[in-house]
Amino acid sequence: MEIEVIENKNNKLRFIVRGSNFTFVNALRRTIISEVPTLAIEDIILVENTSPVLDEIVAHRLGLVPLTTPPDEFTVASECDNCGGEGCQFCSVPLTLEAEAGDNETKMVLTKDLESNDDKIKPVSDKIPIAKLGAGQKITLEAIAMMGRGKQHAKWSPAVTCSYRYYPLVQQDSSKCTNCMECVDACPLNILQVNKKVVKLTDPLACLLCDLCTHACSYDSLKMSQVEGDYIFLLETTGVMTPIVAFKKATEILKSKAKDFENEYKVALESFLKRKK
Repeated sequence: MEIEVIENKNNKLRFIVRGSNFTFVNALRRTIISEVPTLAIEDIILVENTSPVLDEIVAHRLGLVPLTTPPDEFTVASECDNCGGEGCQFCSVPLTLEAEAGDNETKMVLTKDLESNDDKIKPVSDKIPIAKLGAGQKITLEAIAMMGRGKQHAKWSPAVTCSYRYYPLVQQDSSKCTNCMECVDACPLNILQVNKKVVKLTDPLACLLCDLCTHACSYDSLKMSQVEGDYIFLLETTGVMTPIVAFKKATEILKSKAKDFENEYKVALESFLKRKK
């Protein structure tokens, strides 16, 4: 199996997986979405809230604020042996928020008002709105960010987009081609060209395999297919960690699960053979 990175910037990673199969690629996708742990606000103590926004809505908005997550510094709260998921220094980080509008002004409470006692843990963006305060209104709260996984709640998933698709392949019977250009005109992305009755993709990475070109060909000359074992993978994170880090963590988790499965299989096989004797 080979991996070719074709884009890695702005929290977006795009690469080509060659010589694999959809079972493994989909396992990687699902692991990134649901297994890679991140920090997210779980518990909130509202000391004072005189804003028009209900306490539950404030808590919900804060829970969905993505927080930067240093890799390998925290334990997943539900798996923490030190506190049993109640929250401690090994699986959680406290944050505070105190905002108040003046007597003759309004104030928009933003994520920049969230303060953490760990400089490495902060909102990915400081411009996410939490509530709008009227004159004299105030919000004071304490929050606990805990380490969790996307399978527990979507707020812990590091991925915004995590998908894959087949690498496109043009299959053509050039003897039937008439240079009518119907396939070229039908392509919504304008990435097909015909040269001496040979159809080519000018940008294979952009092809969606929508088959509009295939249906447009009146002479049954063209068929879009895929390269067996090759996939285009796209990963975009919320900013809690870089896509490369999320990818590496997912592969580590997959390796660990495969090793656990192998060990369990050996134990079960040995037990079966002993009973058979």
